Amino acid sequence: MNSLEVLSEWDSLPSKSFTRESHVDELAISCDCSGLFNLLLSHLSITLPYRLSRPKAVHYFNLLQEIGSNKISTLKPGHLLAWRKDVLPSSGDTGHVLMLESEPVLLRDKVYSVSVYDATKRCDGVSKRSIELHTNEQGVLIGAKLHQDESKVKRMPIYHAKIEGSRYCFGCALPHKMCMCGHVEASKDQTSVVIFRHPEERKKTISTVSLIKQRFPSVLVKDSEVFPEPRAKEREQQVLIFPGGDIVEAGFAQLNMQAEAKSLERQYILIDATWRKAKKILHLNPWLAELPRASLSLDKLSNYLVRKVPSEDALSTVETFASAVGDSALTTLFDLFMQKQIQMIGADCYRQNYAGHINYSDD
Repeated sequence: MNSLEVLSEWDSLPSKSFTRESHVDELAISCDCSGLFNLLLSHLSITLPYRLSRPKAVHYFNLLQEIGSNKISTLKPGHLLAWRKDVLPSSGDTGHVLMLESEPVLLRDKVYSVSVYDATKRCDGVSKRSIELHTNEQGVLIGAKLHQDESKVKRMPIYHAKIEGSRYCFGCALPHKMCMCGHVEASKDQTSVVIFRHPEERKKTISTVSLIKQRFPSVLVKDSEVFPEPRAKEREQQVLIFPGGDIVEAGFAQLNMQAEAKSLERQYILIDATWRKAKKILHLNPWLAELPRASLSLDKLSNYLVRKVPSEDALSTVETFASAVGDSALTTLFDLFMQKQIQMIGADCYRQNYAGHINYSDD
């Protein structure tokens, strides 16, 4: 059976309930929204997001953000959809995950009705029902109304992707041929670093942000060129990791096991973009350009061996992130990732195309 057939069968079970513990047998199913799809992926022998034993909605969202789409035009039956909360609670709801059962139907301008399978407390577990999805003028998903009797539309990014026959590994969000599973253990730590990513970076088949998420599956990544200006109180806690600021040592953005944002002394913003587009983001977001800056103290060249490094003090996003939080495991994962890429393109091809780069290595 495919995913929709399995969900249909589970929806018809005589006993259904909404619980944090997930279980299904021939008579009953009990689960919450993420638990439903943990059961489904396990039933279909598909790796759970980031190889976590009990991934939550935030982890499904972070996975779909890397491998999927945010366009209504590409949304198909059988696609998994998810959204997340920016500020994660210490327990409970981190977002929502569901599966599309039928094609979207246009209700009115930029509003669609879709039939979905999900598990909610209001429906006491698994159910098939209709929800509304909202888009902007470009057809990008920007919000949802989960229940028909609700008047308020939740505004948030939404991503979706198919789960069966995907070219991506769900354990690391990389193409199967580049799978990095087994090289690092996912950390439960919350980080004080938020990534502002240019949309063009997300479109790349292989994004090093996927490596960051493999190590830190709950990290918050925002995709845009223009970002909403935070309140003054929030801005007081924010620091931009960017050249031209006070030099800081590795590990300055310490990991924090507490999930509440208010427990973090600082929030560090890291821009994921080419140098030219990073400067454009600063131009389009004056509030961001005005933040105090932190610059890393470098003792070696970037190890991003398959990219042209613009200068000796330039690091990739993953290297900057790993240095900021002082995580050697992520650095090791990135080094292994570079070795694997060079092996795939071949040593001769690598030498021919990259020997002129300042960070070229023939080791």
